[in-house]
Amino acid sequence: MSTRSTDERAEARRRARLAARGELPEDDIEEVEPEAAPRRGVLQRLFPPAPPLPNRPDPLAGFDPSRPLRPVRERLFLLRRNPMAWVLPGVAAFVGYLASVFYGNSILGLLGTFVLFGALIAAGWFGWQRPTLFGTSASLLSYVLVTALILVQLGQMGVGPDTLGPERVLPDLTLRAVYQAGLGFLGGWYGGYLRRRQTQLSSDAKRRR
Repeated sequence: MSTRSTDERAEARRRARLAARGELPEDDIEEVEPEAAPRRGVLQRLFPPAPPLPNRPDPLAGFDPSRPLRPVRERLFLLRRNPMAWVLPGVAAFVGYLASVFYGNSILGLLGTFVLFGALIAAGWFGWQRPTLFGTSASLLSYVLVTALILVQLGQMGVGPDTLGPERVLPDLTLRAVYQAGLGFLGGWYGGYLRRRQTQLSSDAKRRR
């Protein structure tokens, strides 16, 4: 009995040494069935997950998280550190938005729509710290500029708040602001996604070379 136990312990030690060296016989290696790949939805197939940008500093370096209203201060901190990433695209989006409003379904209006959405994608591309934030900010900036211009023109024509009535103006302005914010969020997200994917593809190409 003791001899059998000794042999089993010796065999176990031998197998452990072989396993540590990766020299187990094929008969001792258990066949492991490969796990089925997780099913991906339509959006995941169109936009496969992209890794974050490599070799980038912490976008919140120098930010104090201990003070109150952290979500608001965090966003303002990011926008203040990289203003060109949302101000310049916001001005370009303003031009495109203005063309889409004044020229409607014409060629210029269609071109303005492309400029608008392209500028929001650019905001997400250059605002790598938080693409959706920069896209939304650029879109809302364009909305504020267009709204201010239209209100000034209406004022020069003698049309004021008393003429239109706040109950008619405010809901329309609010709805348009929400629409522009959603458009900016989508454009910024897509711009950030494109930049991460482009970086990933460039890294893969360098490794192959």
